[in-house]
Amino acid sequence: MNHIQLLMRKGCHLCEEMRTIIEMAAWETEIEVTEIDIEKNEELLQRYMLEIPVVIINGEELDYRSINLSSLRERLQ
Repeated sequence: MNHIQLLMRKGCHLCEEMRTIIEMAAWETEIEVTEIDIEKNEELLQRYMLEIPVVIINGEELDYRSINLSSLRERLQ
């Protein structure tokens, strides 16, 4: 099973878009998703304040700008 961590914050439209992409991919393959609100963790907030959403797939941090449904499907196979 693949594990995805989505680092996000409330009110972030890019985070919502990434959540939707992940949900679409989950229809096709088994994925365990953990959403982490960076505003609840000072260290994460300082590190990722302007770089959200952050997507970590099976321990590998990805640049969200390079992720779309097709690229996500490929990584999850």
